[in-house]
Amino acid sequence: MKLKDAVYGTMLEKNYEKALALKNRYSFINTNILPLLNKEDKDIFLGFQEVCLKLQKQVDLEDVYEMLPKMGEHYMLQRMNSYDGVPGSCKHQILLSLANNGMAPEVDFAATASAILVGNSLYHNPNRNELQEKALKEIYRGTKVGGIGITEVEHGSDAVNMKMKATMQDDGSVTYNGVKVYTTNGAVADYFSTYGVTDISNPRRTMMLTMFERGDVGLKTERLHIPAGRGVGIAKVTYDNVNAPAERILAAPGLGYRRLFSGLTPERIAIISGSLAGLWHSVAHGAIFTQIRHQFGKSLFKYQGISHVLDDLYSKTAAYTAFALQVADFYDKKVGEKIHRGEKPNPTDEGSAAIMAAQGKYLTAKLSHHAAYEIVQMCGGRGAIDEPGSNNAINRGENISRLMEVVGGHRNVQLMIVEAGIKAGTAMAISGNIQKAKRNERKVQKEILELYMGRADKLLIDDAAFLSEATKIELTHILSKLRAAIESKDKIEQAAYSKALPKALSGAGKEVYKAKKA
Repeated sequence: MKLKDAVYGTMLEKNYEKALALKNRYSFINTNILPLLNKEDKDIFLGFQEVCLKLQKQVDLEDVYEMLPKMGEHYMLQRMNSYDGVPGSCKHQILLSLANNGMAPEVDFAATASAILVGNSLYHNPNRNELQEKALKEIYRGTKVGGIGITEVEHGSDAVNMKMKATMQDDGSVTYNGVKVYTTNGAVADYFSTYGVTDISNPRRTMMLTMFERGDVGLKTERLHIPAGRGVGIAKVTYDNVNAPAERILAAPGLGYRRLFSGLTPERIAIISGSLAGLWHSVAHGAIFTQIRHQFGKSLFKYQGISHVLDDLYSKTAAYTAFALQVADFYDKKVGEKIHRGEKPNPTDEGSAAIMAAQGKYLTAKLSHHAAYEIVQMCGGRGAIDEPGSNNAINRGENISRLMEVVGGHRNVQLMIVEAGIKAGTAMAISGNIQKAKRNERKVQKEILELYMGRADKLLIDDAAFLSEATKIELTHILSKLRAAIESKDKIEQAAYSKALPKALSGAGKEVYKAKKA
């Protein structure tokens, strides 16, 4: 640490610095997490913490990437996938994030984007060649950094309809043209796993995945300055006739779509891990600070306006943890292990895992930001500190929490997936009831339409003198088209004119009223 950075820490009450130290926050978290783990998992978790305690003073918040190779030496960039003799599971990924996030949430964010998002794109390639294996090893070791290319300027949540144009060449290589934005790590990445489509009018059937490298001719990166992601190289990446040889294609045209969506579930579980870690470290900050901070003669913790807010966050965090571990266990046993063995998971299990991951991602990301905000408020001025030499982890944690609801699919997209799960979960049980309800609704709507048509006919006869020619022509046209659509059973025309009739009838009624009044 530089001298100018060290001086600031002496300006504040040192007892707070010591009390909020990473070691103490780990202690609080361990009290809650260790009882949920078996001996092997406990040892792994405590091992992660030991490494983070040794490395924390080396974190440079202006360049978090210096930490990646140091963490890579301990296989601490990802623990979702088994690799190089080191076992992996989603539960271990949760434990890894709990440790890494406490050391520096920015480092955890960058590491997850590199080793999970890009790492998975390589790891899940069943035909990984020597070049791809080399890239995967470098990413897992932290000697190289990965950035995933999905989001585009006009296609964020709507990633399916991306416009990145991929053109297959006669020699088997592929050329990309287009722009990706908000690529986490893109400003510094060595490898770019990027999705493109060979036919932008049919993206689902032509989507592919290709690995590009920094230095490829036509590939340009521009860092986006996002305050919430301090030290993280989020970027805009332009592909101007960038060519990649056949050996760098990770999923051929048509296979990219499945790879994209099969990759989103473990990615969201990794985001759950990061959000859950942020939650625990926020609650730990609050639990510690409110007991050592005194106002009006007693600790903040003794004021119910403080402690009850903390109690609520603590209870929800514990509940979300239990759910996250359940989701992780389900994915590992039903999906992950089969993928690792080269087997095809049961589609029902994949669907269930996707829904649970969406639920967990939505809940933990939302609460993570809320909790960080509440704890920052509890900490007052100390919660707003963003100066070197002082414990400012809660402030930085709040910053990163703003991104967690966006990355990996916006929170509203998660709710759309959950909505699909609700429909799927009730489809077989109440399909007959649903169909009956639809028939009843159609019957009601038919009766309402007949009433509207009757009113229109009556208006044209009884009040024709009070209607303008234009209105009479419009009503007559709509009625004619509607009756023809009903006769021919043209549902599209029927729906269109059924919607137009009430509006036209309302306008005609007002016209008659005004004419009679005059």
